[in-house]
Amino acid sequence: MPKGALLHAHLEASVNAKVLLRLALQQPAIHVRAAKPINVSTIASTLPEFKALPQDHFSDGAGLTESSYVANNWVSIHKARETFDQALGGPLGFDKWVTGALTIDPNEAYRTHNTVPKVPKHLLDYIPR
Repeated sequence: MPKGALLHAHLEASVNAKVLLRLALQQPAIHVRAAKPINVSTIASTLPEFKALPQDHFSDGAGLTESSYVANNWVSIHKARETFDQALGGPLGFDKWVTGALTIDPNEAYRTHNTVPKVPKHLLDYIPR
């Protein structure tokens, strides 16, 4: 963009998180990982991280909710979604988890993420370092 056209934007103002997820699911290179296996007790405190991997690094390992998942291993976003535990909502539960990590709902905006330092931390935690 030309300088001055857009100097500051929030994800909610630039693209809908559901659209972003739908586009990511169409790209075989997009992979996701989590710092620990996702289950009922970890889903609320564990954020997804995303990365496009070259084809020679594609993984066919365990899904994020499978007991054999090794923390921080990359899994194709498509496989992660398709193997997401039914107890967590299956593929739709995966969608909810991912879009929840990319957005701040009104409860968070007025309660838990109500200061300038808290908002970027919530929205940027999913980016790999």
